[in-house]
Amino acid sequence: MKRLDGKVAIITGGGGGIGGATARRLVGEGANVVVADISLDSANRVCAGLGDRALAVHLDAADENSCEAVVAATLDRFGRV
Repeated sequence: MKRLDGKVAIITGGGGGIGGATARRLVGEGANVVVADISLDSANRVCAGLGDRALAVHLDAADENSCEAVVAATLDRFGRV
């Protein structure tokens, strides 16, 4: 059992260098991750090698509706935050 098994993390700015590295590390430790970024293409690139433990979503952190949509997508996919 890995130390983050059963945990779910939302990583804002996940499509960038630090966010992508964080996503890879968390998945490596057993977590499910939501890679949220203003650039869905960047988020998808990060998730490409992470399998079904990762979900790429568009996020405009300045938009409340966008933030709510990320949480809803997280709950839909992983059942918790």
